Amino acid sequence: MDFTPLKNVLDEITAWRIPGADIAVIKDNEVVFRYQAGYSDLENKKPISPDELYYLFSASKPITGAAAVLLAQEGKIRFEDEVGKYISSFNDIKVRVKNEDGSTALVPAKRPVTILDLLTMTAGLDYNLSSDSILEVKERTNGRCPTVEIAEAIGREGLAFEPGEKFQYSLCLDVMGAVIEVASGMKFGEYLKTRFFEPLGMTHTTFNVTDELKAKIAPLYIYDNEAGRAVIKTAGNGYILGSEFEGGGAGLVSTVGDYMKFVNMLTNLGLADDGTRIMSEESVNFMRKNQLNDSQMQNFWAGWKYLTGFGYGCGVRTALKPELVKGHFSFGEFGWCGAAGAMVIADPANKLSVYYAQHMQNSFEWVVHPKLREAVYKSVGLLS
Repeated sequence: MDFTPLKNVLDEITAWRIPGADIAVIKDNEVVFRYQAGYSDLENKKPISPDELYYLFSASKPITGAAAVLLAQEGKIRFEDEVGKYISSFNDIKVRVKNEDGSTALVPAKRPVTILDLLTMTAGLDYNLSSDSILEVKERTNGRCPTVEIAEAIGREGLAFEPGEKFQYSLCLDVMGAVIEVASGMKFGEYLKTRFFEPLGMTHTTFNVTDELKAKIAPLYIYDNEAGRAVIKTAGNGYILGSEFEGGGAGLVSTVGDYMKFVNMLTNLGLADDGTRIMSEESVNFMRKNQLNDSQMQNFWAGWKYLTGFGYGCGVRTALKPELVKGHFSFGEFGWCGAAGAMVIADPANKLSVYYAQHMQNSFEWVVHPKLREAVYKSVGLLS
């Protein structure tokens, strides 16, 4: 293996627009490459430390998807269950429709929202974090925003379209976290801790961003197009709605070292590095199986053009159509990304696990991720 191609890409992107880049590659259960380029703190030229803490943003979603599939494996939920069984506002759910005069009306949905709808982003939800119902919960709870109460608020807002009608990236996995909390009988974060974080040794992964912990998180940047450079985003992670909100969509913080343990468990189809069985092989295979029909897949590709040729499973993209994928293709490889630029690759066929972290929104992932993917596969000898 020769990691010169990957190192060159990381050095190139940090000399371009990305403040800092942090990556780990595991092949055949061995860490074969660990590298940081650029800076954690751009202004003060502070290098990235190997245990740098990052907001995962949507790299939280594969963890939530895995948790839901594991909960089904435990027999506590079924994928065909109606969400209203766990979140009451989803009973008799309504769909928002436009009247001829431009006003909005709520009409009964043609069918209930199911657990599988949530996991596949086909439930009809949107990504409105400041709806009237969510703002009411924020005010009433003095900013605590308990997870289940936020999910109830999301249901009260109704749906943007009929369940199953199309794929739309949304708050589905945040509602799923609340379902897991209700169905498991424990806080969502506690479920993740007992099923994943403790058995995998993920000691730096949490929803609980205290003031003390916040001070240890790497500075979060956003690329300012007008200024032509990355600037500090003082508002932090806006997807963390309150002190008690455990957002399955974008709420976790972690390190590259921690997250890699989770990724490699997926690559090993449910086995931890020490051989401990975390999930069944059947559960991981279900998680990475494409669940979208052709019409839904067109919606997915319209929003994520660089992922054309990939399907979508339970909180993850999954490599599906080699004739449409630009660049390297490995059937069944799966993972996701994050708003600050994270990239997750779990490739069981090649025993390859990759986690890449950066900490800048407006992340240029459509530029960076395809380059990284090609460089990784070249570096480990799977691509000439």
